[in-house]
Amino acid sequence: MNLHHRKQSLFWAGWLLICLLAAWTVGIGRADGGFSQGAAYVLEAEAESPIVTPTVCPVATPEPLWVEPVLSPTFALTQTLVVYAGNSEAVTVTTVSGVFSVTGDFGGTVNPARVDIDLLPETTHQLNVASAVKHVENNGCSYGGYTHSTNRDRNGSPLIIRQEEAALFLPMLTAP
Repeated sequence: MNLHHRKQSLFWAGWLLICLLAAWTVGIGRADGGFSQGAAYVLEAEAESPIVTPTVCPVATPEPLWVEPVLSPTFALTQTLVVYAGNSEAVTVTTVSGVFSVTGDFGGTVNPARVDIDLLPETTHQLNVASAVKHVENNGCSYGGYTHSTNRDRNGSPLIIRQEEAALFLPMLTAP
């Protein structure tokens, strides 16, 4: 036998071995470990098991965060901010005078958060408003659970309050 025929014989012997291993592997799945109808058995077993498909979650739209315009300049030492924060459970305002928070069930168009803040006298207050959006699960999909913030009102103006000390005007009394 020449070298060419020997290589050809080894090639076909290798293929035969691969086919036997494949048939034996398919037969392993059977209860009796046999070879006959092994492929049919595997197909049958696959048909009996439920087909699991991954849940495709629709992309959520970002929740709104709208702050009503602030009153500035002001002589008051407090101001109430009105914040429409969709699906939110907490709203926090951070400024030079402190951090002010409210919790509740706030909406994007109804039930706004009302946050009372203190103002320091003769100070410019730059406000940052943050909203914690509630985490919800719906049909295996997870939404919310994030915080977003703004430093602008719903018209795009900066959230800046300048507190000015009120001038005290006393009426002048004159003698008759």
